[in-house]
Amino acid sequence: MVWRFMLLLFFLNLSKLAFAQDPSFSQFYANRIYLNPAFTGIEQGMTVAAVSRLQWLNVDSGFRTIGFSLELQEPAVNSALGLSIYQDRQGLAQLNSTYVGFSYAYTLGMKNHNLHFGLQARWVEKKVDWEKITFSDQLDPVYGDIYPTSAVPILSRVTFTDFDAGIVWRFVSDIRLGKKRFRDTRHSLGIAIHHLPQLFRNGGGLESFQQLETRVAPRFTAHMGSVFPIVWFGQGSKNLALSPTFKIDYQGEELNNPSENLQVFSSGAYIVYDGFYIGALYQNKRLISNPKNTNALILAFGAYIQPKKRDSNNLFVGFSYDANTTGVGPRAGGVFELAVRVNFVEAPHIFGDPKRRRSKKPIDCYQFF
Repeated sequence: MVWRFMLLLFFLNLSKLAFAQDPSFSQFYANRIYLNPAFTGIEQGMTVAAVSRLQWLNVDSGFRTIGFSLELQEPAVNSALGLSIYQDRQGLAQLNSTYVGFSYAYTLGMKNHNLHFGLQARWVEKKVDWEKITFSDQLDPVYGDIYPTSAVPILSRVTFTDFDAGIVWRFVSDIRLGKKRFRDTRHSLGIAIHHLPQLFRNGGGLESFQQLETRVAPRFTAHMGSVFPIVWFGQGSKNLALSPTFKIDYQGEELNNPSENLQVFSSGAYIVYDGFYIGALYQNKRLISNPKNTNALILAFGAYIQPKKRDSNNLFVGFSYDANTTGVGPRAGGVFELAVRVNFVEAPHIFGDPKRRRSKKPIDCYQFF
């Protein structure tokens, strides 16, 4: 009876906890479609991006996440199209989650403001290798794993569809602090709702390998970032800027009970000089540090390489390292993340003649990390 009770607890936790949280990225502005589908196609032309994340590899193989995205801006119809593919592998049982998403964004362009509205439809597949899992009834206190298990796995693969939505407001303004005036300060504010069907009762696809009524919980994301030009050199050929940023993720089934949901606060700032940047962010379950929670200091650096020649392709490369200070701790192995993004300005368009697209007012594009 004791073994059966332990197995029951295992399956309940496996279906309701382990599979209920989404992958997270330290360089969230480098993975813009994943952060908010409204970011789809904010750069002119076609943008191709890739990301690789290795997390806590010293703990049962940890978490490994890779991703790819492709965006195409269509200024003739004030729209953008996107394709994103992510794969997440967790633990010794190699729980593989594959996400394939198609996104659409519409932009309302104004003189110094842009409003972006985005939708994303995703196909999700999750697979697990049951043979690599050791159940409690297989263990002997002296000899270890020697007994057969009475657990009968039902499924090793599940698939379902999912939907996300978001809105982003980007604008440029002048800010005066005392006698100091910051010209052309750029800002970005956004809200995204992931797993939109889960907001409705019995909405969304089931993700349980045991055919339970288990659905991934909805996730709300709020984010903001700014770029404050500080000093200008050589008629704007080189510049120094400060870029503060903030993000909060809130995920759970009981939205009115914060203590029962996953919360992650990320805040910090980057210093940018002539396209090169270095930054630090603090990530925690609460705004104030708590030793009971796993928090991290995120250190990041990289470059946004933009040739002086107009209509030239752009390259972004970013690297980050998360140092866990409490909770899991440094023995888990830390978190490494590499992000690469290439923007092809002269890419062809689906809607409108590419040779005549300059007759259309382009959608303003401001760079954020």
